[in-house]
Amino acid sequence: MAEMQPIRRRLVDTRLGQVHVRSKAGTGRPLVLLHMTPRSGHMFDGLQRLLRRPVHAPDRLGYGFSDPPEKQVMSIQDYAANLLEVLDGLAIGDEFDVLGMHTGSLEAIELAHLAPSRVRRIAVVALPVFTPDERREMMQAFATLRVVPQEDGSHLLRAWRARFQFREPPYDLADVQRRFVDYVLAPWPGQAYAGVFRYDAEPRVRSLPVPLIVFAPNDDLTEVTQRSKPLAPEGTQWVDLPRFGVDLFTLTALHMKQYIDHYLPAE
Repeated sequence: MAEMQPIRRRLVDTRLGQVHVRSKAGTGRPLVLLHMTPRSGHMFDGLQRLLRRPVHAPDRLGYGFSDPPEKQVMSIQDYAANLLEVLDGLAIGDEFDVLGMHTGSLEAIELAHLAPSRVRRIAVVALPVFTPDERREMMQAFATLRVVPQEDGSHLLRAWRARFQFREPPYDLADVQRRFVDYVLAPWPGQAYAGVFRYDAEPRVRSLPVPLIVFAPNDDLTEVTQRSKPLAPEGTQWVDLPRFGVDLFTLTALHMKQYIDHYLPAE
C-alpha cells in the first residue's frame, strides 16, 4: 500500500491577490475541491487525507487564508477565471477533475465552460439553480452578511449561534469552532453570495460541455437541487444521499471518499 502523503500549504500569486491552497500529492489525475460559502478549503480536510490521488483545496479569494479580492464585485466567472490562474500556478497539468459544493458547484460549472479541454469531469454537491425571484430575495438576505465588530463582543456570539443552523444535536463542537473561524476570518462573509445570486445558472447547466455527477444530500438546498434535476444534461449521473446532511465531508468523509473513488476515479 502506498504511503499516505501529508497535506502541504502554499500561497499562489494571482492578479487579484494571493490564494491559499491545501495540496496533497498522490497518484492519478488531480482532483480540485471547491468549498461552499462562507467556508474555506479546510472543510475538505478529512476527505483530502483519505484520498490517494493528488488533491488541491484552495480557499476562494476573500475566504480562509486567501487575500480579499482586489475587485469589490466578483462574479462566478471572475472566481472561475481566478481559480484557473491558481491551478496554472500549481502546475496541475492538462487534465483534472473538479468537485464543488454549493458556491463551489457553480464555480465548477463555470470552470468547465472556461476550460472544457482540461476539466475531465465535474461533481457537484447540490445543483443550485435559483429562479430570478429567489436570486433577488437571497441577494438581500445573504450577500449583505458582514462581521461588524462590537465593543462588547456581541457580534461574535451572533456569528457563533449562526453556525448551528441546519444542524441537529449532538453537535460536533470542534467542527462548529472551525466553521466559526472560517466565518470571522472573512472580511465580507457574504461576498461570494453576490456572485452566486447574479449568476444565471440554468443555461450554463444545460450546455455543460463535460460529464456531470450530482451528489444530492439532505441539506438546505435539497428542494432547489431536486427541482433542478430536469436541467441536468443527458448522461448526468445523479446520486441521491438522503441520509447525508450539509456536513457530509466532515461526518461522513469515508463514505464520500468511496463515492468519489467510484464516480470520479483517478485513473
